[in-house]
Amino acid sequence: MLTSLRRACNLSALKSLRSLQTSAPRSSDALFVHRDTEQDNPQIPFEFNDANKKRIEAILKIYPEGHKRGAMIPLLDIAQRQHGWLPISAMHKVAEILNVSNMRVYEVATFYTMFNRRPMGQYHVQICTCTPCWLRDSDSILNVVKEQTKCEIGGNSEDMMFSVSEVECLGACANAPMLQVNDDYYEDLTPETTKAIIDALKKGERPPPGPQSSRYAAEPATGLTTLTSPPPDPTFGLRSDL
Repeated sequence: MLTSLRRACNLSALKSLRSLQTSAPRSSDALFVHRDTEQDNPQIPFEFNDANKKRIEAILKIYPEGHKRGAMIPLLDIAQRQHGWLPISAMHKVAEILNVSNMRVYEVATFYTMFNRRPMGQYHVQICTCTPCWLRDSDSILNVVKEQTKCEIGGNSEDMMFSVSEVECLGACANAPMLQVNDDYYEDLTPETTKAIIDALKKGERPPPGPQSSRYAAEPATGLTTLTSPPPDPTFGLRSDL
């Protein structure tokens, strides 16, 4: 017993002498705990419009009886697209439709960052700062977006036209740096093309999504190195008796 205490004391002393280094904490701009506000509380009624009711009816037919809760994410997405963001009363409506407890819906809505549980601007600008984009100077893209929208990360512009978020990999690493505006991807960005995109959105225009360079997709910027000839005929290499 005495030996064990001595070892514990020695280990504690060593730990006190050793300098520990940890990474800087980064807080998410997502809302994980609900607090009633004037804009978001259970007393504010929510109802799907007629067009979305038809969509929901069609979606629910895909799932067999006893498995309707599998439609939770599509229904939450419809609610968010209708309202612009996802209030708690919309979650309750989804729970009612699927005949599940409210908590089951909260669990999904708080897990997936695609669900925005606070008022959002007309254009949600998400800038990827993951390693491939960062190596391609995504910091300059982020700074241009903040400057042109007058938004800080996790905030909205005063006119509620823009919301800005810093996100991890959006899946277009070969076209870094890139950002997402609502459902559109903008890739191969420079500070100049980023400013042009924001300026167009301010005018109510929809800039053509995709690479903002001479590339069509994710082919090499210097030109194709493979698949440079037309594909062979579908019967190429087949036996003549087939």
